[in-house]
Amino acid sequence: MKNLKFIVFIFAVITAIPFLQSCEDDDTPTNLLAISTINTIQDSKDFYFTLDDGKTMFPSNPQGMGAKEYEDGQRAFVIFNKLDDPVNGYDYNIQVKRIQEILTKEIITIDEDENTEEKIGDNDINTTYMWITQDNKYLTIEFQYYGTHTEDKKHFLNLVINPSDEHPTADSDNDYINLEFRHNNEGDYPEHLGEGYVSFKLDKIKDQIEGKKGLRIRVNTINNGIRYYEVKFPSEK
Repeated sequence: MKNLKFIVFIFAVITAIPFLQSCEDDDTPTNLLAISTINTIQDSKDFYFTLDDGKTMFPSNPQGMGAKEYEDGQRAFVIFNKLDDPVNGYDYNIQVKRIQEILTKEIITIDEDENTEEKIGDNDINTTYMWITQDNKYLTIEFQYYGTHTEDKKHFLNLVINPSDEHPTADSDNDYINLEFRHNNEGDYPEHLGEGYVSFKLDKIKDQIEGKKGLRIRVNTINNGIRYYEVKFPSEK
């Protein structure tokens, strides 16, 4: 499991919409913010962005990002300016100002070997917003947790398939895919409340998605114990 370094730089965003516009003077370019997926281009360091609604953005200044290479499928906040000149095959042409990576992980399954209950943990955590991308490839969670928020204290987050757990039924138990959002605070002291974002790849359950309304996610919340939240696939909204 990857160490989780919680995001300190938290944007004040309404995550349900792809773009947010900042205040500007008439002669100043507009800074925009998007939540996106980084798509790498084969056999090169080049990449482009896919927004959560499926539209694509071409970065006109990849050299401005230095020598950093991004993993294909990495989720990220992008601060950018829109450019007027269109680029064939893309919805937007942009000048990238900053990329802030979002922790991006695979779903795991609790088993008797590596992924044990003890390693995964079940410490309390709140989910303040959850959504699924238009292509049903990612679930992104905005969350709150207590900790010291120091560099030497690592937490773990996971989206889990738990074959042994019983989930409550909706009108039909087959309407939703059951998962668990798990938090292991590694014994960190609950000094103050912090926030962050994490995205999970849904490719491990892609064969189960057809015919489902969405995901039912178990969360051990900070003040209200175990709660279940239903997140619908975009086609069901």
